[in-house]
Amino acid sequence: MNNHRIYHHRLSYEKPPVPGWKDIRNTTDVHSLYLIHSGEGEFLHGVEEEPLHVQAGDLLYLKYGFTLTMVSSMDKPLCIRMLLFDVLNIPYEHNHWLKPVPVDSLNIPFYKVYSPEQSDWIESQFTRIWSIKGTEPHDRQAEFQYVLSRLIYFMKDTDTTSHNPYMKAFQQAKLCKVRNEQAKTLLLLTDEPMKAIADACGFADEFHFGKMFRDWNGIAPARFRTMNKSDR
Repeated sequence: MNNHRIYHHRLSYEKPPVPGWKDIRNTTDVHSLYLIHSGEGEFLHGVEEEPLHVQAGDLLYLKYGFTLTMVSSMDKPLCIRMLLFDVLNIPYEHNHWLKPVPVDSLNIPFYKVYSPEQSDWIESQFTRIWSIKGTEPHDRQAEFQYVLSRLIYFMKDTDTTSHNPYMKAFQQAKLCKVRNEQAKTLLLLTDEPMKAIADACGFADEFHFGKMFRDWNGIAPARFRTMNKSDR
């Protein structure tokens, strides 16, 4: 039995760059591609997972039933291009096309950082989809299917993640938890200045360290040190 796969366009839209916006997506019955067009933010899947930091050029794939909490940065607000579509397999058996069967998940990574050249190519494919025009629906659908097929095959060919890309992405994000625990330990057990702690935990500078520590713990690192050292 052979299959013919169809990608059916549902909706294309852009989340505008509004500082600090928050949204929860639950893709109950549709596939989605989210291209980070500009800005930065944090994505969270599951209450026990660490936030996943995203920035311009990143691409995410959300399968059926995937819930995602999205939070935009205040100083670098997120702008996201979102592409929603259905995927159907049409089986061909004994010289007959059978009833289309919905596909729940595609074998492409949930999250991956691409090179600048790869990101430019992905951006061009999204732009092409956005610009599809014409009065004939079948012509528009045919062009959409062609462009999206190229994009999905590109994502497969450049995939270097594990066989479970959803878990792989968030396992990588858990490195943030290790850095957070290291920072807490240094704050409580040493008198090192903030710059030295930021360097020891792998942050580019003291400002970035303070921002991420507040995001993770809801409190500034200096305040965390003062409050917890007074309790010891």
